[in-house]
Order: sequence, then structure tokens, then C-alpha cells
Amino acid sequence: MRRCAPWAALLLGLALASPLEEARLLYGQGDLAGALARLEPYLAQYDPPEEALLLSGFALYRLGRLEEALFAFARLVGTERGGSEAAYGFGLVLRALGDLEGARSALDYALRLGYREAEPVLQSLPPPPSPRPKERKRPPEVRFFAREGRFFAGNTPLLVRGVNLGVALPGRFPAEFPEEETLYRAWLELIHAMGANAVRTYTLLPPAFYRALAGLNRTHKTPLYLFQGVWTELPEELGYEAHAFEGPFLEGFLEEGRDVLDALHGNLYRPPRPGHAFGSYTADVSPWTLGLLVGREFEPHAVKAYNERHPQKAYRGRFLEALPGANPFEAYLAEVLDRLAQYEWEVYGTARPLSVSNWPTLDPLHHPTESTREEEAALRRARGERVPEETVREFNNDEVSLDMAQVRPTPGSPVTTFANYHAYPYYPDFMNLDPGYAQAPSRYLGYLLDLKAHHKDQPILIGEIGLPTSRGIAHLNPEGRHHGGHSELGQAEEVVRLLKEIEEAGLAGGLVFAFLDEWFKQNWLFMDLEAPGRSPYWHNLLDAEENYGLLAATAKDPPRLDGQADDWEDTPFLLREEGRFLKAKADPEYLWLLYRGPLPLRLYLDTVPGGVPVAEGFGAEFLLEVGQEGGRLLVEKGYYPFQELSHGLPGTEFLLFRGPTRPTEGPFVPFVLEPNRRRTGRDGRDFPRKTYELGLLHPGQDPPEARDPTADYALGEVLELRLPWGMLLFADPSQRLAWYAPEPLPVEGVRLLLPGAAPLRFTWPTWEAPLYALRLKPLFFALRSAWKGGPAPEPR
Repeated sequence: MRRCAPWAALLLGLALASPLEEARLLYGQGDLAGALARLEPYLAQYDPPEEALLLSGFALYRLGRLEEALFAFARLVGTERGGSEAAYGFGLVLRALGDLEGARSALDYALRLGYREAEPVLQSLPPPPSPRPKERKRPPEVRFFAREGRFFAGNTPLLVRGVNLGVALPGRFPAEFPEEETLYRAWLELIHAMGANAVRTYTLLPPAFYRALAGLNRTHKTPLYLFQGVWTELPEELGYEAHAFEGPFLEGFLEEGRDVLDALHGNLYRPPRPGHAFGSYTADVSPWTLGLLVGREFEPHAVKAYNERHPQKAYRGRFLEALPGANPFEAYLAEVLDRLAQYEWEVYGTARPLSVSNWPTLDPLHHPTESTREEEAALRRARGERVPEETVREFNNDEVSLDMAQVRPTPGSPVTTFANYHAYPYYPDFMNLDPGYAQAPSRYLGYLLDLKAHHKDQPILIGEIGLPTSRGIAHLNPEGRHHGGHSELGQAEEVVRLLKEIEEAGLAGGLVFAFLDEWFKQNWLFMDLEAPGRSPYWHNLLDAEENYGLLAATAKDPPRLDGQADDWEDTPFLLREEGRFLKAKADPEYLWLLYRGPLPLRLYLDTVPGGVPVAEGFGAEFLLEVGQEGGRLLVEKGYYPFQELSHGLPGTEFLLFRGPTRPTEGPFVPFVLEPNRRRTGRDGRDFPRKTYELGLLHPGQDPPEARDPTADYALGEVLELRLPWGMLLFADPSQRLAWYAPEPLPVEGVRLLLPGAAPLRFTWPTWEAPLYALRLKPLFFALRSAWKGGPAPEPR
């Protein structure tokens, strides 16, 4: 047989291959441009195949298109995909860009992961320079300013467009920081490639983060600025006595601030301490630190307690002062900021804009619709209502203020100040109930304009803004900007709109919350249903707080909700009989079910002792019904964690959380939640409560390379359904702990009953290290399009 010429063989191979296989063949032949052309359809997706990103990264590197190659490898390393080969490619690109220290870190990481080819490249790099102690700048230097409603880098105005960086991966608590420098570098490269110009941390991170940030800023022409937080807890154990915020607490607060400043200047060694980052901080990131954000979201009761115990508190310092109208807590924070500013100026000869972490519950505005608990109770009792104090679960969101307009520089001070608010469109209630805000194009914009009018020339940073992609909703907004309940595509569209409103209001910029879905977080509406201390080990899709990220943290290799059986071939049958079958699987997010048979599906679920006796020896806590017209999950009445009560008059109904429960014998009732309680304004106006039925099941499909967590089931060739564990009152699926009185109960699994069949049992292995995957959500690409221009990917 005659042998084909090489080019003929290649053409024959291309004719028979998929685009990815074609790209692999062309890359092997050295046709890098041809390989990239074949890969283009994959690279335009939200979540390209791992091999497509690897091939494109190496092809772009060999073609000298280094910025594009860096982005390709960052997508892999930052989502913990691609393994040692991706880390190796990342290191090669950093070396080519001249960042030898970043290259060293990435190549060492690749070698530790088993990529032996990294060793000779690593050995070829020159030894790292020895760190040098930081010296005070003479004359002193001020690079950044907050004035005229904006931030300035020198004389150049800067509109802040950034991201809040939480770093707790699934299975970890917030202080269990990643230590791998290359992971931080990949995350920062993704944020920079998105078009952001700022990143914010809430507390001091490990030295690896600051090395990564310094390396990025030495590599790129446009910097990524840092807003650094100085974290503190509240002195609750001291009971808010007169000395609670003073003395040792204040000195500890200032010590943490000084450590942060030393770390920013690359001049700190901190020994190990539980709950804190530690190590040798040698990277000087002070040239890119745009601002310091001190403290946390202080609760109104803490501010009120301080004010009452320190009525004479005032402050005038070297660089900052509390104005005559300042309340005592504002004067207290003026002192904290001033003493930190003095330390940085005296030790390093630098200064930068300062502010505190704040939120609308402490804003300086007056909201007539937002009464305090005491005011609300008095108004209702005057009408003849019975109002036990324990039935009101709400902060006094318009009682005291924390106003940075009351903290200003002293004459000639090098320090400038700005206001910072974590302002979301759904809470507090005054944002949606105030009639004045309803006159603006959106209530959120109306609120921002109100803030702007108050602060005048003082810049306002919206330090947190975002919407969660959760199944559950923790607070309802009249314009659909709820605290949860958004698909990933919906999140992308609406967050971009919110950022535009921040800019339209003339504010100094906004920081999207947040970079990563963090499983450890908890929300008031769902946290009491979880087993204490176990939140990081499973992903509660009901909890909005866990689902803000533009980097999704999901179960590893879940099925795609599409009503097809392709993802289920390796899953055994729970039931297989003439005309119907049932399969089930579990992961850290969902109980998944696959059913084929007559509709509507009627399925009973038994999780704990007791329940509605639907068959001999089978008591059901839940009834699942799904048909062509819709679906519903009902819960046994005694097991339902809430009770409908009233204050004695029509229209005063509310849901009271009952605490741990046990099932009785029925009946089944709707699983209803009350995210917005009834409010009574200071003028006596009533605003009805808002409820929704959590157990109503919604049809839908996951879009390609993304997810719609608001979709519960898909009807296609089969019925495919997923139930978040919280809807089945599992307090911790990782240990198979079910909600129960007096405490969560270990169970063997879930029993299921289809009418006409024997009871079935489904169980799953427990875990301590959850299997998870990271993936960029559509929000990342929507922000990239808004901030850098160009179209965002479209779902296939």
C-alpha cells in the first residue's frame, strides 16, 4: 500500500477529527495559528474544556502573545484545573514577562505537583534577591488622595472598579487561608484581566498574597490597587462596659493595624497565632495600596452602647479630628484612624486615604419608614395588638449613625478620608419602603443619590455590592433585586446594572462582592437550620451568603439539569420495573433524582423517626409531587420549623421560628418562609409582610457552562430533579445529620416510597473533605465586557 504524504495524512486526520482533536494535530505539526483557530469556539465559552485552555495557553506563549497566554493559564490555575502542566505554563509565561519571582513560585508549584520538566527551568533562574529592611521615605510621600468626590493617584482621577477577595475554599473556615502563592497570583491575574483596577481584603492575608500582588503590578502597565482591611471583632465578652472598647481592646485593635501597615511595607514577621495569617512579609505593596478600611460592620447596638457609656468622648489628633457634631463612636474611630496614620507617617513617611467599614444600618440619613423595635412595639400596642418582644427580630437600623463626614483631616494633614458603605439594593427595608427613593429610576439609585447629597465632596466608595445565585431568598426587593433567587445569567445582568447606577450617582466607585462562593458563610434565615460548626463542609444552596461569587464553588462533576439521562449511566437503579424507574445520587449541594414513569410523580421521603404514616413502618416527613403543570415539596406539619401566629388583629400574622422540631403524624403543609417581616413606620404606616413558598418547584434547565440554581427540575426524556439539602431539613449532609429536636440526628440516609412499590433506601458516604470544583460564572465575563469592552460569551 502506498503511504500518504505527511500533509495528506494531516488532512485526512483533520477530516475525521473533532475541533479539539484538530487543534491537537495542528499544534503537533507546529501550526499554532491553525490550532488557535480550531480552539476559538471553545475559548468563547464560559467554561472551556481543560485541554482547550492548555493548548491555547502554550500556543499563545510560543507565538509571543504573552498577555493572552497568561489569561489562559490563569483560568486553569485559578480554578484549580490543569494541574502541574498549567502551573508550568503559567511559570513559563511569567518568566517571559520578566517576573522571575512569580515564575519561580509557579515552576516550584508545578514541580511539587510532579511536573519534572519544570526543574531545569527553575534551576536556570537566578537566585532571589535578599529582602532589605524598609527605610522611611525622605521627604515623605503621598501617592493617593480622596477628595472632590473621587480617588486620585497623584493628580489622575481614578474611578474604582474592583472586587472583594474572600479566600476560604470549600471545606475551610475563613482563617484557614490558602498558602500557595501561585493560586493567589492566578486569582489576581483573573481580576486584572477582567478590567478591575482594585481588589479588597478584609484582613491581613498570608505573605504569599502580597508577593503575588507585587509581582502582578511589576508585570503589568496598569496596576491593581489594594484596599486593605484591618479586622476587629466586638468586645461582647466585656458586656460593652465603659472600658470595653478602650484599654486592652483598643491597644489590640491598634496593634493589628500596625501589623497590617508593616506588612504592606514588606517589613513584618508575625509568628503563628490561631485565626491569623503569619509569616515573613517582605513584599512592599504600599505603592499600590489605595486605601485602608478599618473595622467591620459594627452593629447598631454596639455603637449605641458605646455612645451611652462615653458621652463626653471627642477627639482632635495630629492628622484627623472628629468634628463638633460627631457622636462618641465616630470620635473613637477618628482616634483609631489618626493613630494608625501617625504610625505610618513616622515609620515609613507615607500616607493614604482612610475610612471604616460601614453599612446602611448606620448611615447618617433619616428614614421615616424605619422605626426602632421599641417605636414599632409602642405604635402597635396603641392599636390593641399583643406584641411580645421576642417576636421582633430586627436591628434598630435607623437609631444611631457612623458618619465619616464627621471625621475630617486637620489643616495641612497629608491624610484624606472617604466614606465606605456595604450597600445592597434589598436591605434594610427603608431602601425599598422610603417613598422618596421610589421616585428615582430605581430605589437603589435614589438611596445612592441621598448618600451623595449628604457627603458632598467626600468620596463615597460602595465597598460591597452584589446579588447571590442561591435557590433561597433571604429578603425580597420590589424590583426583583432580591437577596438570593438569581440565576447566574440573571446575576450577571443585574450586577452590571447596579454598578452603572453607582457611577451614575457620581460616587467614587464600587467593589463587587465577592470573588469566590464561600461555603462557611451563613444567613439569618437559614443558619439556625444548620448543624453548628459544619457549614464549610457542604454548600447550602438556600443560603444567599454562600453564593455571591463570580467564581463558583460547586460540587465536583454534578449532572447538568437538562432532563436527559446521559450523566446518569453509571448510577445504579433504586427501582426498575415495568414502565418506570428511579435513580438517586448525592453531592455536597443536592439530593438528585432521576425518574421515568407516569406523571405526576408522587414520592414520599422519610428522613427521621415519626412522620405521616403512608405505609406500614413508613412515616414520611416530605411529600414530593411533580407533573407537567409544576411541582411542590410539602413538609409534615409538626416538623415544619415555623408557626403561624398573629398579634391579635387581622393583618398582623407572622411566622415564628420554633427551634428544633420533631415530626408528628401530619398533615403535610406548604414549606413557607417569611423573608420580609411586617413593618410599621414612624408615621404609623403599615407595610405588610412578604412570604414565599420555598417548596414550590420550578422547571428549567442549566444553560451550557453555567447554572440556574432557581431551576429545580427538567422534563425531557426523563424527569431530572435536584433538591437542596436545606429543603429536606438536612442540618449537615456531610455527616448525614438531619434537623431534629433537641439536636441534629445522625441518620442512615433517606427512605423513599413510590405508590405501588416497596420502600427504598438511599444512602451516601460521609465526608470531611468535600469534593468541589471552581468555575467562572457569567458575571466574570459580563464585568469584563463592561469594564474592558467587547462582547461577553453567549451560552451555547
